Amino acid sequence: MKKLLVLGILFFYFNNSFAQEERKIPFSVAISSHLIKYNQKIDAAYQDRDLERAEFLFDSLVTNHLNGTYMDNFNVYPLKGESISLEEYEKPIFLITSASWCVPGIGEIPALNDLADRFHDQIDFVVLFWDTKENLKEKVKEYTQNIKLVHIDEKTNQDSYIINKLKHALGFPMMYFMDSNKKILDIRKIVTHHSSETLSNSYSIHFNSLSKGVSLLISNLDLNSETSTTESDTIQNKDNRSEEERNIDEEYEIYKREQDSLNNNTKRKNN
Repeated sequence: MKKLLVLGILFFYFNNSFAQEERKIPFSVAISSHLIKYNQKIDAAYQDRDLERAEFLFDSLVTNHLNGTYMDNFNVYPLKGESISLEEYEKPIFLITSASWCVPGIGEIPALNDLADRFHDQIDFVVLFWDTKENLKEKVKEYTQNIKLVHIDEKTNQDSYIINKLKHALGFPMMYFMDSNKKILDIRKIVTHHSSETLSNSYSIHFNSLSKGVSLLISNLDLNSETSTTESDTIQNKDNRSEEERNIDEEYEIYKREQDSLNNNTKRKNN
C-alpha cells in the first residue's frame, strides 16, 4: 500500500512538472492556423477603406496569436561567406524584412544606423532582403557595419515553408523582435510618412519608432538577467542567512563535531 502511495505521489509530481513546461509553438504553425480568417477580415477592412480596423486586426493577430511563439530556424545569406542559420545569432534579434524595391523614409536608415552603433553589443541588428545578392550589394554603403545585411532568394532557398510565411503572410517591410531563444516578443510595421518630410522630421519619426523596439529587447534582456540573479541568490541564500551567519554556523558545527568526538573517546576509555 505504501509503495502504491509513493508511486502515486511521484506520478503526480512528474506529471505536474511536465504540464508546467512552456509549449514552444513555432511561428509558422501559429500564423498558418490564423492566416485564412485574418486575410478574410483584413481584405474586407481594406475594401471598406477602414484603415483603423485593418490596424486593429493586425495588432490583434500579433498580440493574441504570434507573440510568444518561436521563430522557425532558417538560413540567410550574407554577401561574403557561407549561409547562416537564424539560431546562430546568440543575442536578441532586431530583424527587419525588406527588399531593394522598398523605398524607406529619408531618415529611416540613418536612425537605424545610430541605434545599431549604440546597442550592437547587446542586440543583433539584422536586415533581411527578399532579393538577390547583386541587388543587396547596392545597399551595403547605406548601412553601418554594425547591421548584418543578409538576403534570401525565394526561388533557390530550401526553407520555403517559413520563407513563404515571413514574406507573404504579413508583408514587408516588417520588424520582428526576438529574444536570444528566438521567442517573438513583438512584430511591428515600419512607420511611413509623406515623402515631403524633411530629413530631420523623418529621422525623428523613425528614431522614435525604432527605439521602442530596442527598448523592448533591452528591457527583456535586463529582466532575464535579474531573474537569473534572483534565482542564483535564492539558491545560495535559501535559508535566509547572511554570509557571516553561515560562517559562524559552520564554525559552530565544526566545534560541535570536535566536542562530540572528544566525549565519545572519553566514554570508550571509561568503558
